[in-house]
Amino acid sequence: MKTVDLHIHTTASDGSLTPDALLKEILEKSVPIFSITDHDSVASISEMAQLTQEYPVQFVPGVEVSVAYGDQELHILAYNVDVEDAVLIDIITENQKIRKAHNDALIRFVGEKHEHISFEDYVNYEEDLSLGGWKSLNYLVEKGVSAHLGAFFELVRDFGMPLKFQDYDKVIPALSKQGYVLVLAHPPAYFKGERLKETLLDELVELGIRGIECYSPYYKNDEERAYYIDYCKRNDLAITSGSDYHGTFIASRQMCLHCAEQSELNLKLILKA
Repeated sequence: MKTVDLHIHTTASDGSLTPDALLKEILEKSVPIFSITDHDSVASISEMAQLTQEYPVQFVPGVEVSVAYGDQELHILAYNVDVEDAVLIDIITENQKIRKAHNDALIRFVGEKHEHISFEDYVNYEEDLSLGGWKSLNYLVEKGVSAHLGAFFELVRDFGMPLKFQDYDKVIPALSKQGYVLVLAHPPAYFKGERLKETLLDELVELGIRGIECYSPYYKNDEERAYYIDYCKRNDLAITSGSDYHGTFIASRQMCLHCAEQSELNLKLILKA
């Protein structure tokens, strides 16, 4: 079965694989169409575009952009991106600054409770990108403060400072205007897993969303998935699939797991470019 995987992370964000290592897995699994969608980063796109020229696979350049919908963080998958587009670069660079400021403040907070943690030590810490994850997580794990990802997020909750990205109604129209195909990533990940109301989906579509990730590890059952597939069909939106693969960083998420074959999807907007 040749499934399509349009949601994969590399060492450019929190994945554990470099583009060349990822491509090796892509070829081993005979994945016909795939995308790199790193968090607010396009650093792996050019290398992968170059690598795939020699192989019979279709690579869709992408990025996963974080936005704020009130207090809820949403993730928007943008496809067919131009890595030199100033509008895109400005948006993801601002998100990187927001994320860095939050992580820096978290380390200072933890340092007040643990004598062996200091911001200066953190700044000088050289992380191992092959672990996946991100600098603050890996630093605190190595220092014995957080035993695992769950413990890290408990620290973040204790910290209490909200991680607030740019507003959805600013970012989505800006990216849509650049001609990118924008897809709402893993809907069950938001609002404690509650089904998103059609009024919210309608608002996102009006702003520029052109698809929904209907096949993903986040879906609990086929009924939940069918709700979003039906909405996409009624509104002629892209129906995509993505494993949210992070390499060894999140072992439970394997490439192409919970994904679908092209015949079950609607990729005409994404593949026509």
